Amino acid sequence: MKGVGKRLFKDWIFKNPLGRRPSSHTTDEWKRIVEAVESAVPLYESISEAISFGLAGPLRRRAIGWLTIFKEGWTLDLGSGPGVSTRFLVSQGFQKVVGLDPSQRLLKFAKSSADSGFHPVVGVAESLPFRAEAFTSILTCFALRDVMDLSQSLLEISRVSRQDGRFAIVDIGKPDGRFRSRLVSLYIRFGMPLLARLLIRGRIPGNPFRMIIPTFERLVTNESLNVLVQREFGPSRLQEPLLGGLVVLEARRAGS
Repeated sequence: MKGVGKRLFKDWIFKNPLGRRPSSHTTDEWKRIVEAVESAVPLYESISEAISFGLAGPLRRRAIGWLTIFKEGWTLDLGSGPGVSTRFLVSQGFQKVVGLDPSQRLLKFAKSSADSGFHPVVGVAESLPFRAEAFTSILTCFALRDVMDLSQSLLEISRVSRQDGRFAIVDIGKPDGRFRSRLVSLYIRFGMPLLARLLIRGRIPGNPFRMIIPTFERLVTNESLNVLVQREFGPSRLQEPLLGGLVVLEARRAGS
């Protein structure tokens, strides 16, 4: 039995299975963000849909459509959280989905609602526990803004993507124009927390969606994100729904 386990471990694309948690990527704020998502699990999907004005689900599906050409290969759902995108991937025929998240609790929740094609792995974007060129497609939805080091995370994403592999990002955006940026900022700081609080109606403690505010404050602008993706990963296309308050990036891994 031990020998079989070693062979599987050697042949598998993973170096770090569920249960081993890196300890060098934590700050108090980062921990609070993870805890906020954990506490929001019962209402996470429905309230995320509401505060995005019904666009979260459609944009996830749009991004997944960009990756569909590689649905028979290994797909990484980076920052998989409670598994919303994972369920979409599986429903679209993706056969081998790896969900990476720093929270064991969220990964267990995601695993409970996914089939045998889902493989949970504990880890962080800045130090992905996978071999080089392990994935043909990579997806991250409403999670990239939470990383501690964006450039390092994109370098790691590039490293684990195969040549000509595809990468899709869906997230909150920070538009470059002053007028649009001001409108989006006002909504994130005041409108979004109020709407979330009204929808929560005391069903979970506090308002974990307020943790979106500090992550928004740290965001680079949409065009800056596009430039970073092009530099670290490869050619990309930027889309800015909701006046740029949401962002979709579709990129292709540049050849060596």
